[in-house]
Amino acid sequence: MFFLRIFHPSLSKETTMLGLIVLVLLCGEASAGSHSLRYFFTSMTPIPGLPQFLIVGYVDGVEFVLYDSNRKEMIPRQCWMAESEGPEYWKQQTQTAREWEQALTISIQNLMRRTNQTDGTHTYQLMYGCEMRDDGSTSGFEQFGWDGKDYVNFDKDHMVWVTRVNWGEVSKNKWDQTPGFNKHVKRYLEQECIQSLKKYLKDGEQELRPFAPQVFLSVNKASATKWTQLSCLITGFYPCDIEVILLRNGKPIMGTYSTGILPNHNGTCQLRRWAQIELSDRVIYSCTYEHSSIGVETRNWDGTFRLTPGSSNRRNHNLTVGVMMIIPLLSLVIVMAVWKCRAAARGESSLNISAPA
Repeated sequence: MFFLRIFHPSLSKETTMLGLIVLVLLCGEASAGSHSLRYFFTSMTPIPGLPQFLIVGYVDGVEFVLYDSNRKEMIPRQCWMAESEGPEYWKQQTQTAREWEQALTISIQNLMRRTNQTDGTHTYQLMYGCEMRDDGSTSGFEQFGWDGKDYVNFDKDHMVWVTRVNWGEVSKNKWDQTPGFNKHVKRYLEQECIQSLKKYLKDGEQELRPFAPQVFLSVNKASATKWTQLSCLITGFYPCDIEVILLRNGKPIMGTYSTGILPNHNGTCQLRRWAQIELSDRVIYSCTYEHSSIGVETRNWDGTFRLTPGSSNRRNHNLTVGVMMIIPLLSLVIVMAVWKCRAAARGESSLNISAPA
């Protein structure tokens, strides 16, 4: 049986669980040429239509496990995950998720008292994970947030918790003084999390294999003036980590804009970066991009004018309408994701979940 053991100092026992929480579109992505395993969990005061507790796990930005307080069941979100683990595993993960749901509900009440708040909408978050780069180096992080702001973070190098707020000292001191806890956290981030990432990459090898991007570099001449828009659309790539830079005579153009990384319907991703430019016969415009599937490549503008695929007025209108429709929902949960973000090998391993605040 493959599972995660979670050390919870307030319970004085080790329990099992899989992973944790929400809204990856507003979380940071791993760098190009790397693989990442990230868990997020959020507990919140009641909001109509939304679960009070969420657990989400991501491999290379792909959601692969999910738990919420409405369903009260940990479920796989990818076929390869469902096929790699049996019923007993999911039963264990569900039980532990329910325990954490209860524990973090208590944490919200503690933090409301600590911050002198008696009502309103509040969120308590934990985000942790690790990254494995192509050069063999690794990194890991764990951080807590309260109402969309940093609350307490783990300094892995010095094995201490760090807080920027006075009311965070209680949790910092509690966790720093729990025997063996910080050493456990460090071990998980540096060893067991990486082992877990390798396992998931192997289990989902077919679905998680890299896809090289398609690149469309275009210039749209908007008027009779020399000023126009240079646009680089990159789509169909996976993993969803990519670096894109617009160049003028080989040097980065300042003041560019970007859609950010967006999902495609087939599980790949897309990104468009653009800038206002002044056309000149002696200037070479280009787009350089770095992705794990191909390394670094550069595409020069060929001098022809054309529309960027998918950039018609009709599409822009539909996009605007769609954004306006989701704004009310996002306004309810944006505090959950403003705070920055993004199971071990066969046998037992340890995970660094902390006690209620």
